[in-house]
Amino acid sequence: MRRSLTLAPAAQTLHIYRDLLRQASYLPPICQPYVRQQIVSRFRRHAADEPASPQTRRRVRQARHHARFLFGANSGLVDNLHRILLLVFGRTGCRRRLLVHALLRRDPPADSTQLEAAIVQDAHARTYIAKDGSLAQRPADWLDKWDTQKLRALASSQAQRGPAHSPRPDIKTSQTNPAARLPHSNIWERPLPATLARSKLRKEYVRLINRVLPPLPATDWHTLRALALGHADSIALCHMPARRPPATPLHDDHAASTHAAGTRWHWHAYATEPVRSVDRPSSRAHRGRTGHQAPGPHGQGAAIGLHRYTPRLLRRLFAKIWEMTPTMEARLGVEGKWDIVWGKVAKDVPVAAATHAVFFEGAPDTIRTGKKRARRL
Repeated sequence: MRRSLTLAPAAQTLHIYRDLLRQASYLPPICQPYVRQQIVSRFRRHAADEPASPQTRRRVRQARHHARFLFGANSGLVDNLHRILLLVFGRTGCRRRLLVHALLRRDPPADSTQLEAAIVQDAHARTYIAKDGSLAQRPADWLDKWDTQKLRALASSQAQRGPAHSPRPDIKTSQTNPAARLPHSNIWERPLPATLARSKLRKEYVRLINRVLPPLPATDWHTLRALALGHADSIALCHMPARRPPATPLHDDHAASTHAAGTRWHWHAYATEPVRSVDRPSSRAHRGRTGHQAPGPHGQGAAIGLHRYTPRLLRRLFAKIWEMTPTMEARLGVEGKWDIVWGKVAKDVPVAAATHAVFFEGAPDTIRTGKKRARRL
């Protein structure tokens, strides 16, 4: 592995920042706002950090990795683009945490009557029987602020749905109610203490929330549906922009000197570092992420794993994301009930075209309806 002991100057960090924004501009338009906002916010968050600190050097290395990752997604690495779509639509990453926070937030009471009922219900939920048999009240914790009823409803729907290609672990039916999974007694066959039971309940809810796929807002869900089904009004949102040609210098002598410097063999790297480290960026496996050309007049063939993004391929990518994305709305007139809808692409049998009839010429026109019976078509 190549390791450099020199510190990254401010100009090099700015170059990486511009490279990230440039690669983000080649993504599908539906992905660009989220990716650009993440890049800008993270660089501004650490703009005043010490350049020589180990944390800054680690973040610069990570930014280089992200630039190669975005370049690979734009070049044709489907797995990279699929990962970006998971981040954009909140199936993993930062936006998923924001959607989970919105899912667990309780709705404020609409009037004083609902407020009084919520206070009484909260006091009743925190009351338990102490060791001496008297009633005691435990202090409030973070689980009391969660809308656990809404979370269990979503978990039950996800367990029944079982979305494929999910980046989160599957939810079993027995895991949808964390309170039912608590043991009734400890190892000495005595009743479970209230403090220990509450601690175990919090852990069960944490395990459950790590498996949940949070719902998207209705507007984003319908946009994703249009992209997955290939509606005409969504073509502009998934059309990947063409890569802009590199800038060329105005003076011919400068262009000739630049071309000569680019084609010159840099023997210093081969003399000081292992050959596999020097040739790794231009190998077939890494060329799709780095954009380096193979050295020598013959090269090493085409890069590995690159695909051409067609409308059909993009529809299938968006369909995978849509099938693991729900939308959740409160049911009108019924308290504590929600309507949860998951994306689902119809798997219809393709209809054979007229040009395919030549493959069935000479086939028998009978179909068997039993062991020894046949019916004429």
